Amino acid sequence: MTASVLIDGRPAQGHPRGVGIYVQRLLPALLANKARTLGLKIALDRRRGEDPWPKLEGIEKVWGNGMNPAHWEQRILPRLAETSKASLLHATANSAPWRLTIPYVVSIHDAIFMRPLSEITGSIYARQFLSHLYYRYGVGYAAKRALKIITDSEYSKYEIVKKLRMDPEKIHIVRLANPHATSPLPEDKVKETIQAYALKRPYLLGFGAIDLRKNTANLVRAFARLPRSAAYSLVLAGFERAERSVVPTLIKHLGIKDRIKILDYIPDRDLTALFQGAAAFVYPTRVEGFGLPILQAFYLGVPVVTSRVGSVPEVAGKAVRFADPDDPRSISQEILAILIDSNEAHRLTLNGYLQVKQFSWETTAAETLEIYMTALRKKR
Repeated sequence: MTASVLIDGRPAQGHPRGVGIYVQRLLPALLANKARTLGLKIALDRRRGEDPWPKLEGIEKVWGNGMNPAHWEQRILPRLAETSKASLLHATANSAPWRLTIPYVVSIHDAIFMRPLSEITGSIYARQFLSHLYYRYGVGYAAKRALKIITDSEYSKYEIVKKLRMDPEKIHIVRLANPHATSPLPEDKVKETIQAYALKRPYLLGFGAIDLRKNTANLVRAFARLPRSAAYSLVLAGFERAERSVVPTLIKHLGIKDRIKILDYIPDRDLTALFQGAAAFVYPTRVEGFGLPILQAFYLGVPVVTSRVGSVPEVAGKAVRFADPDDPRSISQEILAILIDSNEAHRLTLNGYLQVKQFSWETTAAETLEIYMTALRKKR
């Protein structure tokens, strides 16, 4: 009988972010790999949303009902692994079931969950606190029982070894790739989208988040230092639950409310257009396990300002301008270097285009399949 792998697809449902985009792009790449000798199954949650791959053939989809991430991982996923008769489970979202009748590999994308919650969010509520406890103590337990651990970067591997006291030989680095599924759009479609969102060029694009490590507040402070002639507005895309952050109050205090556009979830095609229309993508992160948005900007030809922290140098290479994430003046200076010098902007765009070509989902899939096979051989 052919061995099979059950992949946790729940993160890709709904409005996927980093981990969800990883799963969303990994699955088609696994199926496209011509060397595949495994049966692939995907576990999906009816309560989470629709099937992210309705037209994808060659994979068995098994469905369950999870009340929340912990209930899904600890009760539903083990049941689906058993009923689907899978040989191996791939837990894709950092943690894994603690009681499982089959072996598993786990993707631990970073060790940020080991930091105090006060360093992660400025707005702590009960559900978030319980979730933090679940990951802080559960991930290490799951990691110790996994046959293999997959992570995204040298930095993340170092952090996992250090903070979870793991054997480095057990951890395999599998780099991710451009997260964007939509091809670049023609200029007329870009203009249509910009007009639909009531934006005016030149504008800067950033990602808003209540997660403190994404550093949205300092991005806003840096933008406030720029003259209107340099950048008319700042778009904070994907800023869900913005009202729970200090950012709206900060924007009002700085007197730049008319120059900031806060956008909730944005469909992939619209986000493509907003990237293409931006004068620069500004991502002053405080820590990163990989940095998918940087590759997204490279792919769509947008110069990038970011931080020399965590895994970012591994991903960005020499194709960005680095700023001090804790110094709004430094961030604004690096932005200006792009806005006032078209040659510098062109240099970064060209280097970014070359840099993103070093990453591919085909390679990610091939290396992941090899880990599956190694884990199954170890099981036998």
